[in-house]
Amino acid sequence: MAWKLTVVIICVLLSIVTVWLEYRRSNRSRLVWRITFLLLAIVSLACLTLPVTYQSKNDVPEWEDAILLTPGFNIDSLSSTGRKLIFTTDKAVLKTYPKAVFLNTIQNLNTLYPAVKRLLILGYGLDNDDELQHLNNIPVTFHAPPVPNGIVAINWQKQLKSGELLQVQGKFNNTSTQPIKLIFKGLNTPLDSVNILAGKITDFELTTVPKTLGNVAYNLLALAGKDTIENENVPVIIEYPQQAKVLILTSSPDFETRFLKNWLGQNGYAVATRETISKGKVTEDFVNIEKQSLEHLSAALLNKFDLVIGDLSTLKTLNSSENLTLRQQISQNGLGIIIRSDSLSKDASWLQNNFRVNTYASKIQLTVPLIIQNQRSKTAPLNIDPTYIIGNNNLQNLVFDLQNHILVSSAINGTGKLIFTTLPNTYTWQLNGNTRDYAALWSTLINKAARRLPSEQNFAATSVIPSVEMPVQLQVQSGLLPTQLSVNNISLAPTQNSVIPYKWKFDYWPQSFGWQRTILNSKISYLWYYYQKNEWELLKNLVKSEKTRKYLEKSAKYLSVTKQIQNFAIVNVPKMYFYSILIAACAFLWIERKLYA
Repeated sequence: MAWKLTVVIICVLLSIVTVWLEYRRSNRSRLVWRITFLLLAIVSLACLTLPVTYQSKNDVPEWEDAILLTPGFNIDSLSSTGRKLIFTTDKAVLKTYPKAVFLNTIQNLNTLYPAVKRLLILGYGLDNDDELQHLNNIPVTFHAPPVPNGIVAINWQKQLKSGELLQVQGKFNNTSTQPIKLIFKGLNTPLDSVNILAGKITDFELTTVPKTLGNVAYNLLALAGKDTIENENVPVIIEYPQQAKVLILTSSPDFETRFLKNWLGQNGYAVATRETISKGKVTEDFVNIEKQSLEHLSAALLNKFDLVIGDLSTLKTLNSSENLTLRQQISQNGLGIIIRSDSLSKDASWLQNNFRVNTYASKIQLTVPLIIQNQRSKTAPLNIDPTYIIGNNNLQNLVFDLQNHILVSSAINGTGKLIFTTLPNTYTWQLNGNTRDYAALWSTLINKAARRLPSEQNFAATSVIPSVEMPVQLQVQSGLLPTQLSVNNISLAPTQNSVIPYKWKFDYWPQSFGWQRTILNSKISYLWYYYQKNEWELLKNLVKSEKTRKYLEKSAKYLSVTKQIQNFAIVNVPKMYFYSILIAACAFLWIERKLYA
């Protein structure tokens, strides 16, 4: 900058001096011409010394387009794309279209073909987040094929407790002209089925109460006549219910308590029962739990249990100390309680504050089907008392009759939960062989009320349908430092989340399908399922399309900005022009001086 300023100052001073000398010259003819050429010579000299540039405003040249073929592309669509570079990263696609250039990874597109500035993706797209990131914001156009015939959405509980209802919910796109039957099977036995109408997208739900424990892979089949369209695995882990410890208090021996105690014991619960036989005389019974004194409800005793089940009349006879202890254990320590209403409960109690009851108009015992929360179908008929709960905003209603009268409801009390039930004779389901309804009811109530045990760690596989030959990322939330994690005896290195210190991730590439056993810090912690490559193929393709569309939205913003960018080139003026002007000006001044001095 200083050099430029110096040159300008020198040229200005030189111009002033030379113009003044020319003006003082005695021969004043051609004065204007002489001054003009003097100034031209000085300016040319300055331009030879300083760089002289200008901006050239041109639109960006057309991009070089390319095509990326992915599974599901239509080969006929290539006929209208013209002559373009065609790539693929899928070997199956390469067999279908051998003219495509095979890339091991999308990253090679940038490194080996940097001239590609716009990409047309045909097929279902890419599902690997790393691959999409390696496109480096290349503007993308995406042409996905129409959604084909099959299951386009699916969801089910990956883990559930014994006795709970397994619900498989989804959506089927039937593009054919004939109905399709979905069959849910377990151990090669049909458990539930539903028909899908022709030419429609239909929501469906299939349910069953698993009768086994452990790791089970159910089957979901789609049949068109005798042809099997889909046959997919539905893996589920069926566990014993939370090893909840249940304390049952009752004013007298009855069938309801007897059947409930037996069912709880058979399903792995630890049960202690205190029944009043006569005034001042009680009997105690224990299943799956050590014997202990149940005479007084102390804090030490209630800390050993996760749930109390009692009829309201018994709970109201607790002395003030026991009543206060029970209330504190529920509100402060998360103890749950199921309160069975009975004909002796007339006076108000804190246990019934949220549960106001009313009676049916008939005031006689009814036999009606029930509706249990999250159950698709109604239960078998059950004898119920002519009372129901009056709903309010503080309640979560769990069981209804067909007229939407509330028969079982739940309320929060501090860290614990209270459940109030007006159903006195659920054991009759057991007597009549309706074990599924009985299990569904009591599993719902117990799982809703029981004290929640803190989990040391929480595992999750990020992929929706993790499959062979595809990497998967395991995420772990743990307060413990995961010093060692292995899957099927393969050790994995943890990466800690930079923002949330108790979150860790592990990258894993399974070599076989089936159940994968994960061990954290020498403790068996998690079991998850890895699918075969051809399982849930349509769903995996739809996931690819969704991820590619999201990338498309991002790249579209980049494209809209890039289209408006123009190239402003800085061009240097050739020095030859200034040499020519300088020589011409000096020649004129020399000739004029010689001829007319």
